Amino acid sequence: MGKKVKIGLIQVVQNENDGYDKRCDMLLNAAESCFKDGAELVFFPEAFQYAANRKEVYDIPLLTSRIADWKNRCSYLAKKYNAYLVPWDYELTKDGKMYNTSYILDRNGNEVGRHRKVHLTYGEQKKGLVNGNDFLVFNLDFGRVGIMICWDNYFPESARCLGNRGAELVLYPLFGDTLNPGWEIKLRSRAIDNSMYIAACQIDAISPGAFTGLVDTNGTVLECLPKDVASYRVVELEMGKETITHTSGNTKIKEDIRKMTSRCRRPDAYGALLEPAGDYSWDEIYFGKQPK
Repeated sequence: MGKKVKIGLIQVVQNENDGYDKRCDMLLNAAESCFKDGAELVFFPEAFQYAANRKEVYDIPLLTSRIADWKNRCSYLAKKYNAYLVPWDYELTKDGKMYNTSYILDRNGNEVGRHRKVHLTYGEQKKGLVNGNDFLVFNLDFGRVGIMICWDNYFPESARCLGNRGAELVLYPLFGDTLNPGWEIKLRSRAIDNSMYIAACQIDAISPGAFTGLVDTNGTVLECLPKDVASYRVVELEMGKETITHTSGNTKIKEDIRKMTSRCRRPDAYGALLEPAGDYSWDEIYFGKQPK
């Protein structure tokens, strides 16, 4: 038996009249509700604080102050409940770069690591955000946890890198997705391919594709929160759980599929993954008018 852990899933709702401060309060209140119900880890969706007014993101003095204050508030909450909290925010570096980032605060409120979104959308690239370049896995006291953000999930390499590094649970903050049912198919496939849990947290109540929920190591959707109402749910996972299969066709012969695929991998044959892909212009990609 693996170690069991409770994580908090939160679904926010968007009201365009809710400004930055109210949105931060909504996230912290939802996290606190999860912690009170026994959650040991809660994570936040991508971009919710800024979704009502994107222009504020490029007010650098304001953004700098907000980033520091937000981290302090989140750190206080993690320490108060002796639990992990994984906020999302922009990150500004001393050399002037801006990243799309989620970071992990431990039970004492200290940062133990962060993930910088590797795959940036057209809009993010156009506005000058910088790509991350790695998929890290973090050793928490209940198991190994990784992160991928929104567009990262369109690339199977993201989840594979995390799986190869031993991630048992992947946190997946995102804005939303319109690809229905393709988004769910991809999410479940990433979990199946790597025999790991994936927990998603999204903010878009309009698009039919994405949802806030949890997929297990077999690709089964265990939880799916309604999009049209603010809610939360605390769910229990078994970290280190074996995913047993019968690839021989004989049910008397069982194997741990995660260990088996790891044993049978052929990295020497995967060189094509590192070859440059098509370098298309945005005009070749978009049909009609490009998005703003």
